[in-house]
Amino acid sequence: MAETTTFEIHPAIGIARAGTSAEFFIGPEPRTAPPSGYRDASGHLLRQAARFRIFRCRRRADGTLTSATEVRAADAEIEWTVHVANRKGAAPEFPPSASKAPRQGGRLRNAKQTKRELLVIDPGARTVAGPEGRATFDSGTFLGKEVPLGEMRADADGRLVFVGGPGASGSAPGGGRFPITHFANNDNWFDDMSDGPVTATVKVGRSRPVNAKPAWVIVAPPDFAPGITNLVTLYDVAYQAAVERGWRKLPRSLSFTRHVQPILQRVLGYQWVLELGRMGHGPFSGFGDFSRRWEQLADPSPKEARARRLVLDRLKDPSQPPDPDDMEFGMMPRLHHSNYGTAKHHVLRLTVTQYAVLKRWAEGRFVNDLEKPAAVKELVPDALVRSSLEACSGGPFYPGIEVGAVMAEAVTYSEAFRVDAEAHGPGSLTAGNAVPWQADFLACSVDPQAQLGWWPAQRPYQVFPNVGTEITQFWDRGVTGYRGMVTQWDKLGIVVEARRANGTTVFVESERLLASDA
Repeated sequence: MAETTTFEIHPAIGIARAGTSAEFFIGPEPRTAPPSGYRDASGHLLRQAARFRIFRCRRRADGTLTSATEVRAADAEIEWTVHVANRKGAAPEFPPSASKAPRQGGRLRNAKQTKRELLVIDPGARTVAGPEGRATFDSGTFLGKEVPLGEMRADADGRLVFVGGPGASGSAPGGGRFPITHFANNDNWFDDMSDGPVTATVKVGRSRPVNAKPAWVIVAPPDFAPGITNLVTLYDVAYQAAVERGWRKLPRSLSFTRHVQPILQRVLGYQWVLELGRMGHGPFSGFGDFSRRWEQLADPSPKEARARRLVLDRLKDPSQPPDPDDMEFGMMPRLHHSNYGTAKHHVLRLTVTQYAVLKRWAEGRFVNDLEKPAAVKELVPDALVRSSLEACSGGPFYPGIEVGAVMAEAVTYSEAFRVDAEAHGPGSLTAGNAVPWQADFLACSVDPQAQLGWWPAQRPYQVFPNVGTEITQFWDRGVTGYRGMVTQWDKLGIVVEARRANGTTVFVESERLLASDA
């Protein structure tokens, strides 16, 4: 099969996160440990930077990556360009009206403002060339108020490091005169989340500069539980889009440790950030504690078919239309579906591909490699995008944490995991998210009536405040209303892995600065 060679930027989608510190750490990358702490010496919350690299890639006609070599500053002249923007203030309100989807119209945020360009925070594109080049995105404005969106720099190897804003929110004009009354739409309010394309040219020797395949950067709120993985991640959503476009497909042979166990393991993680998750999958939950049943669940023989089917039957088939009369109590995960506006008691669905994997597993069509896990052969570019997107939420998109439902649309991409830069402009992917972001962060915790949560792997609901306790507390205790979240979010705790005296691994709150009765 013929192969082609191209220059490509990876990860194809990079995630930066807000923080109040001038310091930062590099976001999740393969075989890279997380930071030892998430605050600087003064107690300010570190920002998460997105790091981009250029690779010379060889691909088959079907898109399969066969080899990749990183191109560094010593190998070529590299010029980076980034253009981020925040379009939230000019976007349609969320949720859209019942009769019109957002892209078809509906009520706009700040509808009385006729000069719509004044609502878009767009500092324009910035370019850096050569190692150690720097640029700031500090000239964008919202209704005349300057709102910095971050900075970028090239490191000594020619890689690009993008750091977003500090997570600031406010109202304009007039500062704090405007109330926050809604979880997603608040006129005259802005924040410094953003997104946009990352492009680069590569010049090797005396050859002409060549455009590398572009990437995209998304600036998002902090991840306050970085060690907990969502059941459905942004990687799963983008992978599903690639399947629908014919760029990816189900593996021919399913490995328990590679394809099945990670999905079940993610379910267990919710017990550290959501009491509902602990009730369903904690140490006293019975069958739901999969950690005690790996040997049983990894057995493809007919004698364990009932156990496998019991798990699958707790999940809704995403290919089937939801039944509006089904309250879906007792189903997993105890997280809302993205169609919350029309069915408030429906649980989040796996992607079609994830569900197909578990269906084949339930039928016994998989390899039990629990004792000898299969070696994972993944080239660095693929591993970079996996690490980046597996740390993000893939739903519910109501409207979303890092980004919205646009990422679930197959037409969003020009190839697997790569946003179509011709169809999407700077700020378009995050435009539908809440403004300010802290409003949704406060409002979307747990629905007590439906007994469903939202994004506990990013925004915890109940946490263990220390290693020695068996009693959870509300993560946002001490926060006083919408305004309180705007001013106090950076003082909240981060859920990290720890060990008890008996050697048991737990996840507990750390580095919390906010008093519980603040």
